[in-house]
Amino acid sequence: MKELKKYLTINAIFSAINGLTMLLFSSNLNKLFNIDNAYVFPVIGGNLLFFAAFVWFVFSRQLKNKILVTTITTLDALWVLGSFAIVVFSLFDISKTGNILIIVVAIWIAFLAYKQFINTRSKI
Repeated sequence: MKELKKYLTINAIFSAINGLTMLLFSSNLNKLFNIDNAYVFPVIGGNLLFFAAFVWFVFSRQLKNKILVTTITTLDALWVLGSFAIVVFSLFDISKTGNILIIVVAIWIAFLAYKQFINTRSKI
């Protein structure tokens, strides 16, 4: 249970930091990613903050709730799949730097999802 809580805590903090970054520095990120739409990063950032709060709630009060923990892990897996689809199929005209950042974050989230999955199976 301790390992699961550790990875959920890391997930919540990472999501909150990224959400705040996207909200506060959206114009800088638009330039870095070569995106013209002013709403992309604020919308994703706001959703990440909501997700971070949900993860925080689960690991602090509902850690034994397998459905909620599995929901978080599933959402992480969907993020990874979506990220790879964006890059592999060039769904948007994103800069090379942007694509690299998307893949790096996706790999990190995949690691967290894997650790959450393993620790959910063995502990709950």
